Amino acid sequence: MLQGKTLSLDAASVSIPDATNKSSDRVDLPMRAFAGGYYNNLQALYDYLGVRYHSQPFLFEFAECHETVAAPGASHGRDRSYFVHASNLHRLPPRPSDIGLVPHVLQTLYLIVTYTWFALCCSFIEPTRGETLQQYLNRMRTPRHFVTYYLLPLLSSVSTCPHDSLLAFPASDIIGYKRKTHGAPHYTVSEGVRGVQDRLIKGIDVTLNATVTAVEPFDKGVRISWTQAAGSEVSTHTAQFDRVILAVTPDVVGRLFRPLQHHMHRIPTAVVESVVHTDLTVMGGDHVEKIASQNAQLIHLNTTSENMLQTESHHLQPCGVVVTTCPFSGFRESSVIQRSKFTRVLRTPESQRIVNAVFEDDAARHADDKSVPLWRNGDDNVWLVGGWCWDGMVLLEGCVVSAMRVADAFDVHVPWRRQ
Repeated sequence: MLQGKTLSLDAASVSIPDATNKSSDRVDLPMRAFAGGYYNNLQALYDYLGVRYHSQPFLFEFAECHETVAAPGASHGRDRSYFVHASNLHRLPPRPSDIGLVPHVLQTLYLIVTYTWFALCCSFIEPTRGETLQQYLNRMRTPRHFVTYYLLPLLSSVSTCPHDSLLAFPASDIIGYKRKTHGAPHYTVSEGVRGVQDRLIKGIDVTLNATVTAVEPFDKGVRISWTQAAGSEVSTHTAQFDRVILAVTPDVVGRLFRPLQHHMHRIPTAVVESVVHTDLTVMGGDHVEKIASQNAQLIHLNTTSENMLQTESHHLQPCGVVVTTCPFSGFRESSVIQRSKFTRVLRTPESQRIVNAVFEDDAARHADDKSVPLWRNGDDNVWLVGGWCWDGMVLLEGCVVSAMRVADAFDVHVPWRRQ
């Protein structure tokens, strides 16, 4: 269907033309859905800019994969679907065809009990300082089967990382996210992330094909070195600036900015792949019926049953293509439209201490802790912003909060701030 079409690609999205090739649907990579309650500053920013967004219900289909290696170029095998969850219970979720009525009822009752227990723990029992999600779940005696095949697949679809990395997150991240998003609707931007980007950079001078190689504190500012490609030629440049804002991942900060080199390398990161393709066999057999009503979008969460537990997500788009994130089970290579890779910043109690030491205003609190940097955000006229630059999940809300923090340091009024 897509042969012979011209695709518009960029780092954030893929434009998929329709059958007439006169209009197109834009697919964001990765998906930029956000939940109410957690993204208060992001929503306020969108409202101020006039960015339209709408409520988007989802159907999460849980499946188990017994084989993680597929033959090169082969189609995805049939996974065993064992449950379907409707976001915020917007509808009665369908029963997977592989599950009989009695086992489905028993499984639903089991989930009602275990999820209620988990939700009560999140609401009333605080994580201790430095406690990981694994330690918290063990302390709360959360059933292992519920954690492995229901809780972690859902959370990994948000954090895009393997189960073991997610279990090493500070428990406060997950508990805080759960508390704020409980019962809140999901939203997606109506015009796509590309439209938001175009609006944000309007009137700003942007230099492309340039790679920064060093950020060095100088007597009267900050010296930036970079290389720029023009065809086959690469030129080297150096310039001095009054202030510099680094909106990059911590591993890049460590390479560019020597004062934080040691500490940034202790913040773990992972490379995550998203693939846009047309191999619908990854969705199982009855996906069309599942999304036929109420405009719900289907996300197929496929979890391994082996020792290295991980979950890949297959998001069926309205235009008919599939976005697979963290793939491991394979699909037809001939169906691939675009592959994209991005760096995901992970969280641990150690990286939480480092980040908090850099961004908290109370420097005296960390004065005796030699495991964290003495450098504070804004020292040497250098500021850091990004989804990882706050004490919370590495999501878009962290980007907005950290940018507002820099605006305050520059005495710039933030018009969308809610008092």
